[in-house]
Amino acid sequence: MEETDNSQPQRRRRRRRRRRRNAAEGTPQGGGRQEARGGGRGWKKHEIIGPSVTLPPTGRIPNRRMAVHPESGRPANGPSRRRRLNRAEVEELSAYIGELPEQYIANIYDGMGGQPDRLPNRDRMIQLTVKAIAQGNRLSSLVRSIHQRDRQALAILVQCGGLAQHKEFHQELIVSLGGSEREWIKVMTNLGTKGLIAATEEREGTFFYLIPQPMMGFLIEPLRDDMVLPSFEHDDVRVVEDKPFAPPVDFSITTLATYIDQHPPRLTQRQEIFKTHKEEMDEFFSQLWDPDSELFSFHIEFLMMHGLVELRGDRLTVNRSVVEEWLQLDPADQRDLVFAALDKRLGSAEWILWTVGDVGGGWVADRPLQALYRRWMRGEDWRDRHHKGQWATPRSSQREGYSFSPLVEAGMLELGQWGQEKFYRLSSRAKRLLDPPEDEGFTQFYLTPSFEIMAPAGMAPILFFRIGELGELTACDRANTYRITEVTIERALEKGWRREEILEFLRDNSQIGLPENVEQTLRGWMGQHGDVEFHDLTILTVHRSQIRRLESARALKPYLLHRFVPGMYAVDKTRMAELNQVLVDNGFAVSPQTRTYPDDPQVVESRTRLLHSVAEARDQRNDLLTRAHAADTEPALVRIVPGAGASAKKGRRRRALPTRRSTREVCDLIDKAIKTRQNLDMLYITRDDKRKRLKIAPERLATNAQGEQVLVGADISKSARFSYQVVQIERMDTIAP
Repeated sequence: MEETDNSQPQRRRRRRRRRRRNAAEGTPQGGGRQEARGGGRGWKKHEIIGPSVTLPPTGRIPNRRMAVHPESGRPANGPSRRRRLNRAEVEELSAYIGELPEQYIANIYDGMGGQPDRLPNRDRMIQLTVKAIAQGNRLSSLVRSIHQRDRQALAILVQCGGLAQHKEFHQELIVSLGGSEREWIKVMTNLGTKGLIAATEEREGTFFYLIPQPMMGFLIEPLRDDMVLPSFEHDDVRVVEDKPFAPPVDFSITTLATYIDQHPPRLTQRQEIFKTHKEEMDEFFSQLWDPDSELFSFHIEFLMMHGLVELRGDRLTVNRSVVEEWLQLDPADQRDLVFAALDKRLGSAEWILWTVGDVGGGWVADRPLQALYRRWMRGEDWRDRHHKGQWATPRSSQREGYSFSPLVEAGMLELGQWGQEKFYRLSSRAKRLLDPPEDEGFTQFYLTPSFEIMAPAGMAPILFFRIGELGELTACDRANTYRITEVTIERALEKGWRREEILEFLRDNSQIGLPENVEQTLRGWMGQHGDVEFHDLTILTVHRSQIRRLESARALKPYLLHRFVPGMYAVDKTRMAELNQVLVDNGFAVSPQTRTYPDDPQVVESRTRLLHSVAEARDQRNDLLTRAHAADTEPALVRIVPGAGASAKKGRRRRALPTRRSTREVCDLIDKAIKTRQNLDMLYITRDDKRKRLKIAPERLATNAQGEQVLVGADISKSARFSYQVVQIERMDTIAP
């Protein structure tokens, strides 16, 4: 009896430990057999698990991407992350499937093991089809069970963006995998019979293969092995033009801007740098690039493309206000501007870098990378022709080969050679661009008593630019060298630096502080300069109780030009209307004000151009091509692949959609509607990727706090005034008021 009493507490402790362990592992508490099978009282029904029905993702994912087309879903590399679908997502998937042709629903349900002949009820078939698709594993099992030839063709269609002209796609399959056109027609018909692909309507014997939008996200994971490029490793691979020092892009851009600021080069009438100045620059930056290097051209193009330098007279000069704006941008926006400059050299440059980096640092052979890039380009061409209604094959032959030398010359890819084969891998510069380290270990420079500053390449770019305003850049290497002189200090004072600001900057950012002899000499050079100054500007003040709330509001930061003291700020008069609205939206009471600062309209225009470039780069980050794929696969456009089943009965006549338009065409149409006092009928994509048909009375085009262009107008059905992002407008037509 005594032993029994002692054993009961032990059993209770074991049960408690078991419950804690089960709770940590996510299993039902209690540990009993009935509960483990899901039959215990209070045990909730297992929710459906699978990827979101809104896949493929529309945003550019900051992790590594797979080797798929920019228009298809770019999932993060690594294990599949499956999450539970909420009720709204299941309903959205059900609504989409419910509008598809009945024969297509029967095909996909039959492919996943259903028996449509025994289910005459359409609603029941839709319900079971949605459940099978949402589970994810049923569709994955279907993809893995099909013939390897069929799976390869499906993977290539995904890489092309989920849309391809049928005859030309057959030729792509022949080039990539061999075989005959008759064989590939049979393969595509088989995929259509299983419901994995569909088709558009047929025009003059031509149609497009397509993958319905909700299906795309479920196909990527089971096709992962067929889409990832193989890596290659061998000790005998020779690196062509290996450069031992490849610093981050922001370091070299900032250093070059500092050099141009201190030594403005002259340009010829053909807009080329004078030979003497070019030779001096090549010698100075010999550690970064070789003479006549395309890497130097890329840096110059970046500076001029985004207005960081501009031509004044016959010399290149730095636009200090724009450089300040660029240095204070969010790192993601800075990176997007670099990608935008690379895309000017080679389309989809960013995705090439992600693809090469996806293999984990190894080499990627030229031929498979060429094949993948060819599919990307053909996919974009097919989608463009589909939008324009040009379905027939053009007379011009398709381009078969592409060169990645623009990215090699820009220092983003390393070119390797082994025998007659070429290989590519990311340079250290590109690795830092795609996956920037959080901290490289350098946050301060070294100021010597001899007035020299040594700044290592790992510091923040804005520090390099600040140092360049105080000292003369004398050497560019793994640690830039600057020399402080009386002339450089006078020049800094002319640019707006003040005595105490200079001393405080050197004291706070130097590893050993400010040497006493340097401080005394600097005070002698500066004298009492800047003790009193006048400001011609508009000042925004806020009560001390609201300072924290104002400074923590991210939407207000683009409008504050300067912070004098907590609660007192200089604001930009060119954006006063926007600032007033943002302040009201954030709960601040404002009154109209007049401002006269800044007084140089060219500076304002240059900063505005940079902000527009940032907005365009953000739009590219949003991956609008994926949204285009969703629009191209609306249920009303989906048909059965010829030969994959009988056509379903015609559905009810649908209301015609407005005309699809580009962003520029949307802006032109809005201006026309405002001038002619017409209303707008548009299809608008909301933040959760839902499409809404709206009728708007337009008022004006404006720019919001994030630098994005918006349409301000009244929703006629709600009699309320809203703003709509122009980039979110997919279709638009004018209508009578």
